[in-house]
Amino acid sequence: MNLVKIDALVPGMVVSRDIYNQSGLLIVSEGTKLTSDYIQKLLNWNFTEIYVEEPSLSVIEQQEAAIAAQMSVTHDRVVGITQNILSQDNAEMLDPVLLQGMVGDLNEQIDLSSNVLLNLSHMKTYDNYLFAHSVNVCVLSLIIGRAIKLSAEQLRELGLSALLHDYGMIQLERSIYDHDRKLTNEEWEKIKSHPRFGYDMLLASGNFSEQMLSGVLEHHEREDGSGYPDGKTDDAIGLFGKIIAVADVYDACVSMRKHRPRLTPLEALRNLLGNSHLYDLKILKAFITAMAIYPIGSIVKLNSGEVAKVVGINYGQPFRPDIRILIDRQGNCLEKPIRLNLNEQEYSHTYIQEIMEGNALEEIYALLEKNGVALSAYP
Repeated sequence: MNLVKIDALVPGMVVSRDIYNQSGLLIVSEGTKLTSDYIQKLLNWNFTEIYVEEPSLSVIEQQEAAIAAQMSVTHDRVVGITQNILSQDNAEMLDPVLLQGMVGDLNEQIDLSSNVLLNLSHMKTYDNYLFAHSVNVCVLSLIIGRAIKLSAEQLRELGLSALLHDYGMIQLERSIYDHDRKLTNEEWEKIKSHPRFGYDMLLASGNFSEQMLSGVLEHHEREDGSGYPDGKTDDAIGLFGKIIAVADVYDACVSMRKHRPRLTPLEALRNLLGNSHLYDLKILKAFITAMAIYPIGSIVKLNSGEVAKVVGINYGQPFRPDIRILIDRQGNCLEKPIRLNLNEQEYSHTYIQEIMEGNALEEIYALLEKNGVALSAYP
C-alpha cells in the first residue's frame, strides 16, 4: 500500500482504501481501478493524496513474461544458427530441413504472440547486425504473408527466402556491409551485387525452389525500376521479392547501425509511406495494417499527460493499443510501469494524443536512463 499524491496518479492504479468526501459519503471504494475521469474528480474534490495498491503484474503481463522468456531463447538460437549459416560460403552445406525448422519455429512464435515477438525483435541488439537482421526480416515477412493469406507452403518458402535474403553478403568484406562511414562508389557497386551472389550460390546448391530464390534475387528491386540488380519493375518482380523489400527496409530503419541512428517505428513507417511508389501498394498496405497506427515500440503521450510505450496491437482497433505508462503527467518516472489496454471500456476517455519524436523523445530516453527505467516490455 502506497500513499500517492494526486498529481502522481496514473490510470490503471488501484485504490487500496475507501475514499470518503468531507460529508462522510463514500465516493471511491477500495479496489477501484483508476481512470483519467476518476483522477480528475479527485482533483476537483481537492484531495491531495490517496492510498493505492503496490503495482503488481496482471495475469496478461505474467503470461507475456513467461512467453517472452521462451521466445527470447528461441530468437537467440535462431540468430546463432543464422550466423553459422551465413558464415559458410558453400551453399551445398546448407541443410534445408534445418532451415525449414527455423522458419517453423518463428512462425509458431507469431501464433503464440506476435506482440511479444515484435517487442523482442525491436528491443534486442546483437554485435553483428547482419544475422539478427536476417531473422527479423523473416519474422516481418511472415507477418505480411499471413496478412495476405498465403498458404502454409508459401509461408515456408517465403520464410526461407527472407531468412537467406542477404546470403550474398558473405561474399563481401565485413567492413563493407557493417560500416561506420560513407561507402566508396566501388564498395557500393559490390553491395548492389549481393542479391545476385546469393541467388547464384543458392541456385547452384539445387536445394531451393525458383520462387524462394526469386525473393533472394529481387528483394532490392523497386516498382519504378530504380532498384537492383536488374532494375525490374511492377509485375516483373515476384511476390516474395515485393514482400521482403518492405520487411527489409523497415527493419533496417529501426535497427541500430554504426553509420546512422535508428529510426522510431513510426518514422520507419513514414519512410515507407513517403516512398510508396517504390513498393507494391497491396503489400505495403498489409504491412502497415499489421503494424498498426501506433507500432510496437512507439513512445506516446496520452491526453491526460502521461508518457507510455506501445507494447501491443489490438487488431481491428488501430488507435487503441496496449501501453505501459512510464512517466506521470508531472514528468516523473514511475518506479513500476502500469500496463493498460486502451481498448477496454473503462479507458474509453484515455487516448494517445501524440507520438514522441525528435528532441522530445531524446529527452524522454535520457530521463528514463537517468532513473534506471528499462524500455523492455517485460519484467
